[in-house]
Amino acid sequence: MTKEEARELAGRIELAVTAVSREKVEVVICPPHPFLATLQHLLHFVRLGAQNMAAETKGPYTGEVAAGQILSLGGRYVILGHSERRALGEDDKLIARKFALAIVSGLHPILCVGAGTRAGQSMSAISKVVKGQLGAALRTAKAGKADFTVVYEPVWAISRGLGTGEAVSPAHAAGVVTGLRKLAPRSRFIYGGSVDAKNAAGFAGQRALQGVLVGGASLDSAEFLQIVKAFSKG
Repeated sequence: MTKEEARELAGRIELAVTAVSREKVEVVICPPHPFLATLQHLLHFVRLGAQNMAAETKGPYTGEVAAGQILSLGGRYVILGHSERRALGEDDKLIARKFALAIVSGLHPILCVGAGTRAGQSMSAISKVVKGQLGAALRTAKAGKADFTVVYEPVWAISRGLGTGEAVSPAHAAGVVTGLRKLAPRSRFIYGGSVDAKNAAGFAGQRALQGVLVGGASLDSAEFLQIVKAFSKG
């Protein structure tokens, strides 16, 4: 994606979201880091976030993007622990450090947790893994009353590269999230993994889920709007 393409897509999403009640939904887009500066003055109804951040605030870390830099470019959210980052070697310890630093820096972390590389795992096995991932972040951050979002993102369900491209059932997602909520009852819990216009209503119909993390479908503004509308009806 080029800068021009990013501007065009974000502009279409911004325009589309104006047709939806913003009292019922909050829309955040997280573009690649190079486009934060381009989009920060373009968006008014849509909020801005980053796809990752450094585990340090400053120092000789060539190529990293610090929390303060994200904030200075209008970002208020940051995705952490995405399955694609974990596949590159980021472990629970590193992600927990980033999570704690994001909170201290004033960013809203969107923490992804997810189990396995294949479907068919037992619910107890899945629960053990995702609770371990969330617990590691909470212990490091001592989050308390901090504002953050947790994404249940099963690896096998993501739409490109690592998974099958098939979303889990809404009931499955709600079941996993219900168990996770006991660790952070004040936080927002959402689902991520091959969400599209066809299945969004099913996830929106689960009281345990308060939103979705949209991947490939967000590159189509019309489809993205249908997903937003599914959650605005609640």
